[in-house]
Amino acid sequence: MPILTGPVSAKILSAATTEIVVYPRKKVINIFLAGGELDQIMDMDHDIGVWAERHGCTGGIMTGRLGWKKPLKENGWTLQHVHFYKDIKDG
Repeated sequence: MPILTGPVSAKILSAATTEIVVYPRKKVINIFLAGGELDQIMDMDHDIGVWAERHGCTGGIMTGRLGWKKPLKENGWTLQHVHFYKDIKDG
């Protein structure tokens, strides 16, 4: 599970944690944690894609807030579905 960071030439202010997920007909990279400066996170998108392709991935997935929709769209990502959450309390 690689942890990728922003550009080495710059002060590293961002990181993303990824994993490769293998489905019956497809292998994808899942970006499941990303944090830091938005510009650096978005700059990592290309490098993550290159790394994923070298490892046999044909696509990428990620889960995040709807606020990611606009910046991700500029890099070719599309909204596929929405996750719902519910608190479950004792008793």
